[in-house]
Amino acid sequence: MTEPCPARSGPPPKARVIIACATLIFASPITGPRLAAESATPAPAPTPTGGAPAAPKRNIAGPGDYALREKIVHLIGRDPDLAQEAFTIVMVNGGAVYSGPIKTCALERRALMIAATMRGVVNVTDEMIVPRGDAPDDALAKAGTSRLSDAASSLELKDLDVQVSDGVLTLQGTVKDIASRMRAEEIAGAVLGITRISNRLRSDDAPSGVDDASIQKAVLEYLESFRTFDLPGDITVKVARGVVTLKGRVSLCLARQQAALAVSQVKGVAGVDNRLRVDPSIMPRQAQIQAEK
Repeated sequence: MTEPCPARSGPPPKARVIIACATLIFASPITGPRLAAESATPAPAPTPTGGAPAAPKRNIAGPGDYALREKIVHLIGRDPDLAQEAFTIVMVNGGAVYSGPIKTCALERRALMIAATMRGVVNVTDEMIVPRGDAPDDALAKAGTSRLSDAASSLELKDLDVQVSDGVLTLQGTVKDIASRMRAEEIAGAVLGITRISNRLRSDDAPSGVDDASIQKAVLEYLESFRTFDLPGDITVKVARGVVTLKGRVSLCLARQQAALAVSQVKGVAGVDNRLRVDPSIMPRQAQIQAEK
């Protein structure tokens, strides 16, 4: 199943992205966010004896990246918790790449959501690292279970199973809907020492199908509910052998992620092929969702 942005899926390592454009570094609360200027086009290397000057590195940042960086840094600077972190953001042609340390998975998710919900950002890549800490896995599992148990009633959380292995927390069970599933992840992600969360909670309100026709009907029904998916887009749905293919356009990076997540919750779906593209030109309106002809 293709996993959309901004959520991180699968273990690292990920390729480190290094480009020749300005990098935003969020400093301590004393100085606040600051812009560490790097040369967009480095000076040419010394001319080798008998040779031509080396070509300068190309600046691949898009024309709108500076304005997007300014918006992201402004919003992060207004968050009292995120403003104390020291992660880095690089923009590449509308794509936001986060890297560096961050204290908890909950803060990591909050930072990623700022870019994912910003019109003009077409992709969000997470390369941030949450420290493991010294707490043993069983203590982390106990802390996560305690936090979620306190919220069990509002989430309609059932059959909760929390496992931690080398700092990676896995959640299993059912919650009432997509919003509760995301909230459960935020609650567990606030535990210090949890480095990543594998969220396998199921949404109890998701419909089901037993063959391609009934799965397609269930997917269309679920995506058309504003409680499940309320972001602008033009989406077509096709099902073959239980695999759902999503095509079309959505207005935000978050919408691409949310659509695939909602489809994955439908019982009977074997996989999701997410071919949605982010098109910031789509104006705010109700999503147009239909079966592929």
